[in-house]
Amino acid sequence: MLLLGDPPSPAAPPSGCGFHPRCPKAQAVCRTERPLLRVVGSGARTAACHFPETD
Repeated sequence: MLLLGDPPSPAAPPSGCGFHPRCPKAQAVCRTERPLLRVVGSGARTAACHFPETD
């Protein structure tokens, strides 16, 4: 997935998931809770995302 827009400032990162300001899948939880790294799909990869794409 291609993220549009500019990355956030490292001096003032957004709350929750650092990608939520640019992510088209972002929902309310993304603005408040930082996602944990977890195994997704068939187990061949990991993602720190509340709504990761799966196989």
